[in-house]
Formats: sequence, C-alpha cells, structure tokens
Amino acid sequence: MYCLNDKQIDFIINDISARGVEMEALQQNLLDHICCIVEQNLEAGGDFESFYQKTVKTFYKNALREIEEETLLLLTYKNYYTMKKTMIISGIFSALTMSLGIFFKFMHWPGAAILILLGVVFLGIVFLPLMFILKTKEKQSKKDKLIIAIGTLFGILISFSILFKIFHWPGANLIGMISIGILLLIFTPLYFFTGIRNPETKINSIVVTILLVMGCGLFLSLVNSRPSATIAKSTEISNQHLETTYFYASEQNKLTYKMLLKDTSNSKDNLIELNKKCKELCDEIEGIKIKIVQTVEGDSTLKIITFNKLTAPDNYDIPTHILFNKNGEAKSVLNNLKTHLKSLNAFVLNKFKQNSSSIINLSNTKNINLGENATWEKLFYYRVPQTCILRNFTQLQLEIRLIESNCIRR
Repeated sequence: MYCLNDKQIDFIINDISARGVEMEALQQNLLDHICCIVEQNLEAGGDFESFYQKTVKTFYKNALREIEEETLLLLTYKNYYTMKKTMIISGIFSALTMSLGIFFKFMHWPGAAILILLGVVFLGIVFLPLMFILKTKEKQSKKDKLIIAIGTLFGILISFSILFKIFHWPGANLIGMISIGILLLIFTPLYFFTGIRNPETKINSIVVTILLVMGCGLFLSLVNSRPSATIAKSTEISNQHLETTYFYASEQNKLTYKMLLKDTSNSKDNLIELNKKCKELCDEIEGIKIKIVQTVEGDSTLKIITFNKLTAPDNYDIPTHILFNKNGEAKSVLNNLKTHLKSLNAFVLNKFKQNSSSIINLSNTKNINLGENATWEKLFYYRVPQTCILRNFTQLQLEIRLIESNCIRR
C-alpha cells in the first residue's frame, strides 16, 4: 500500500486547481477520491506522477473542469435530469401524436383533431420551453442564447399558427406571418452572420440558412394557395345575394297568399296546407343553418346569417360533424329533412299536379369523388366548406319557394 506525503498531496490539489476546478468543496472531494485510489492501488515505491496522470484522466472526457460545470448545473437546476427526461418524453409524445393525427386526418378517421391538438400543445408548451432552458445553460455566449431564444419563439408561434389553421380558428394567418417575420428578419440573419464567421460552422450555417429560406417560401406558397381575395369576395357577395333573393321570394309568396285566401272561389284547404309545409320546411332548414354558423363561429347568439362576417368560411370539419356520423352516414337532421322534402314533392304532385322533383332532386347522383352513386346528402353537404353548405341550404329554401310560387300562381 502506497502512503502519500504532504508534498504529493499539495501537488494533487494544485493540479486540480490548475485544471480549472475552482470550487473549494469540489477540490477537496476530488482530492479525497484521488488520494484513496492512489494509496489503494499504487504499490509502495511506485511511480506516483505517472499513476496520478492515469488516475485523473478517468474523471473526465476532455477536461477536468467538466466536473465543475456539471456540478454547477446540478446545483443551479436541482431537477435538471427530471427536466431533461421530461423534455425527451414530451418530444417523443408530441411527434407520435402529431404524426398519428395527420395520418388519421388523411384517412378521415375519428380522433384526428384531438391527436393533432395534443401534439402541438405538448410541442409548444412543454418540449420547446424545456429545450430552451436546457440549451441556454449549455451556451456561454449571450449571442448564442439570444439565437436559441428567437428560434424557440419562432417554433412555438409557427406550431400554433399551423394548429389554428388546421382548426380554422381566427388569427392563424396573423400568427403565421409574425413567426415567419421573426424567422426571416431576425433569426436567419443573426444565425447566418454568427455562424459564417467561424470556419468550423461556415458551411453548416450556409446550408441551414438556405433550407430555412426555402422552408419559409414553401410555407408562404401553401398559405397563399387558397382562392384569391377577389374570388372569395365574389363568392361572398353571390351567397349573400342568394340569401336576399330567398327572403324576397318568401315575402312575395306571402302577399300572393293573402290575395288568394280572400277570394272565396278558391279551395283554401290545399293552399293553407301548402303554406304550412313550405314554411315549416324553410324554418327547419334555417334552424340547421343557424346551428352550423353558431357552432363554427363559436357564438350562440347569432340569429342572422351574414356571409361577410363569417370568420371560418372554409371550415368543413364542424359542419360535417353536425350533419354526418363518424362513418360518413347522414344523421337524423338530414334524414328528417329529406323525408319532409319527399313529402312536399308528393303533396305538390297529388294536389297541384306538378312534378317538383325535377327542382328538388333527391335521387342518387353519379360522382367520381364520392362514388358511382353519391346520395343527395353526401353530394351537397359531406365535407363541404361552411360557406358552400350555407349556400346549398339557401338554394334549397329558394327552390321550395319557387315550387310554392308555381303552385299558387296556377
């Protein structure tokens, strides 16, 4: 067994200090460990310095000061490993749920929305903030920390922008544009000019910058691939005009009824029954329209449909959920409407000798996208954007008033 003398002990403590370990308590702990190893493993009369150099190398990978850095990190963040483990688990969870959610959405399977929501929330609220905290502690330069902070902010904003876009929530484009602005105007120049000055990171900085710019371009082209503002405005005006025409036709029919019912020579029973059926049908359709708008827009107080005030005209998930079940079959709200429409066609044919089924055609129709025999319900209302569904329902109301007008003006 080897016995260390005071001179050798002083050598060890001085060497530990020279290697970058400044904490006195840590120096003493390392001294105790090294002394124990030397005294237990070095034979009497052995080469102390050679054995010491071999021993001290077992305490680090690149430099002994790594121990102090790790100790400081652990003292600063007592829950460092818990945070690191949570970051990894949340990252894996968010990646899996988002991937599954996107796959489910492509396959039109139930549960896609909740999976995507969970994935983005865990990414933006758990994974990215934890990554920012841990990464900033690994960097000494304030500029590096600033780059990480800006990159994290961009990641959070772009994640929620895409989430808002998927769910057709208001503010998606604004959040997206802000995040792209941060990336292109702040993060990319800062990252590029910081990295290009270092020969070791020069090529990597150029490549990553090119990829970032190309990614932004692809994202912007995707956002702007929807119909132009002119087309959207034209559709909005056309739909509102159709709504106005329906109300005008309704008022004209009311006036005609008043005149006919005053004439005692006419049979009033059929007219009264026709008026009742048409009014109930139009009210039923109006109720469906209001429910769709209230649910999509998130405002239960809406009672009048105004197309230029729709915040999510392209939303088709919610209307489809209201009208169809998860298997793509029409719910009772559409089945009942179809039954009432058939009843109107039969009544008009029987009492007024008019074939209104040529106007309100409820038969199956050949459609390439929906199958050889697409039902009336699927053709007009399945996975159709809110603005188009409302237009189709208004068109149906107008057709009912047209049939009514043809019958009472005979």
